[in-house]
Amino acid sequence: MRFYLSAVLLATLGFSARAWSDEAPKNGTEWLQRAADQMNLRAFGSAPFHMKVAFHAFPGIVLSKEKSDQIISGDGTYEEIWAAPHEWRREVTFASYHAIEVESQAGRKMQASSDYEPSRVLMLLQQLIYPIPRMFSSPSRMGRHLHWKIRSGKASGEPYVMIGEDPGYLFLPTGELLQSIYRGVVTDFTKPVVFNGKLVAQRIQMHGGNKQDLLTADLTVEPAGQVAAGAFTLPGDPAEPGMTLRPLDFADYNFSPSGKSYLPIQTSGPTRAVGNLRRIVDRHGIVHEFEVLYSPNPENFAPILPEMRDDKFRPPPMIDKSPCEIVQVVIFSPN
Repeated sequence: MRFYLSAVLLATLGFSARAWSDEAPKNGTEWLQRAADQMNLRAFGSAPFHMKVAFHAFPGIVLSKEKSDQIISGDGTYEEIWAAPHEWRREVTFASYHAIEVESQAGRKMQASSDYEPSRVLMLLQQLIYPIPRMFSSPSRMGRHLHWKIRSGKASGEPYVMIGEDPGYLFLPTGELLQSIYRGVVTDFTKPVVFNGKLVAQRIQMHGGNKQDLLTADLTVEPAGQVAAGAFTLPGDPAEPGMTLRPLDFADYNFSPSGKSYLPIQTSGPTRAVGNLRRIVDRHGIVHEFEVLYSPNPENFAPILPEMRDDKFRPPPMIDKSPCEIVQVVIFSPN
């Protein structure tokens, strides 16, 4: 896995960078905390906004011709109206999936055409809501501080600062996040604008470590203005804790997967399976949308994937005794 420096740095030309802090970060965690803060449109006291996103999802590498094994792909939309931390509305439409989630004084409620959120929807929402994973910007969630390697340099005459590798983050020296690598997914943040003191990338592009396209998204953000009466309300009871569009990390849920171990038939040599796999475990413990995110030889995973697709987890992932859906990345290391 590596950063693609020249293209993403050139894509930022013409943006008038600003210093987001008078003090330079002292370590990698401070770089990530600053980026998380400057991109957080939803912090307490932030200005109300209306966000619209048009995205296109690509099929990825699945090494299967079975229709049921394919990644759900095509065009989709996401729209969010945010007035306050506990007063907002999110709506997503993608293929046959449609969901609305709101929060107001009546609590958090959700309506969805299915209790399964497609993989690419979860991939998009992670970057829209938590472009810096919370366990990195808030190390207390992980229970320890990571020691990030920091490097600086130039590509195509443009300076950059690089934190880590995978996970890894590429910044302008003034703090703007340009690119991230996390568990085999490379994400570019380009066409940046400043909205009420917060940095917003108007274009998000995600691809696997083999440079196969995964998702592109074009977004606009504007003041919320006059919000229609009832925008933050839905009929019915409050949603179960596990029914949410909010991206989840391991600190949110309980999950004890089986101790099954997957080893390639040949543990060394050119046919050894090496790389990162991504799959979704749904609220019933069933595996969906299993793909190869990164591998120097993706075809080496072909003998392993059918068995891993058949995994069933009992109990499924849970939040407060409520089943939830999670993203699971399985890493086959070269050693």
